[in-house]
Amino acid sequence: MTPHIRVIDLAGAPTTAVSGTDEATNRVRDALRTLVQTARGGGRDAGGGRSWAVLGEWNGPEPDNDRAVAHDRVGRLAVRLAVDVVIAVGETRVVRALHQGAVMEGSWGDEARMVADADAAVEMLVAEIGDGDVVLVAGDGSDLSAVTRNLLDDQRCVATLVESPDGTER
Repeated sequence: MTPHIRVIDLAGAPTTAVSGTDEATNRVRDALRTLVQTARGGGRDAGGGRSWAVLGEWNGPEPDNDRAVAHDRVGRLAVRLAVDVVIAVGETRVVRALHQGAVMEGSWGDEARMVADADAAVEMLVAEIGDGDVVLVAGDGSDLSAVTRNLLDDQRCVATLVESPDGTER
């Protein structure tokens, strides 16, 4: 059976140079809450799907240390909100902080994962997603936008875009 999934796409959503990381961090935090609510909308007992957060680096004018702290906090928040799987995409120090935040907050087993690039994230998702799962894709750059495009185009699953960077829902 081909799994039917829903995708919340915030990859490449614009931020202003003035607020930078803070604005992007707040947007990702809100999206994590939406992810959990959407995944649990049908209720676990009613066969509600798992929540997946595919998170890359979001840029800002702040120094790397400040951005690393912001990413760490988002990783921790994902665990507190009970996101089922957090996939940190990239190899930068900032992305490692996101992954480490999730691990340090209490994620165990393979709930927090780290992959080198968007292609690896797509392969992992398509191999493991199930019917009713909801996937949040957030971070800067076309690399992460490719995750959404690939999920929507992949023949191994049926994906519906429920939110996109321009704020539209479908």
